[in-house]
Amino acid sequence: MNTSGPPQSPPSGPDHRGHARKTVLVAGRLLNEGVWEACEVVNVSVGGAKLRVWGIFCAGQELSLEIKACGQFPGKVAWVRGDELGLTFTCDPAEMAEALISLAAHG
Repeated sequence: MNTSGPPQSPPSGPDHRGHARKTVLVAGRLLNEGVWEACEVVNVSVGGAKLRVWGIFCAGQELSLEIKACGQFPGKVAWVRGDELGLTFTCDPAEMAEALISLAAHG
């Protein structure tokens, strides 16, 4: 678990995301420095996800998100606010699009 640095908040102002988000509320887990930690995926798009977490994370931290039946996806923490964080995926958006189709089909 990375505990350095203060929590970061997302920038205020208009929403500048380039991809539509889908509210999902599914269980996931994060690979954080070799340790799996439970999380809840609040919403997801081909570009990133909003997660509810129980650990301490910092902006810029590299993690891998696993969503059961969809796969494992590398990303970087964009922001942290309380028990939520924004994860920007660093994998191919086409790969995420396929995963979202799978998530929609299997819940």
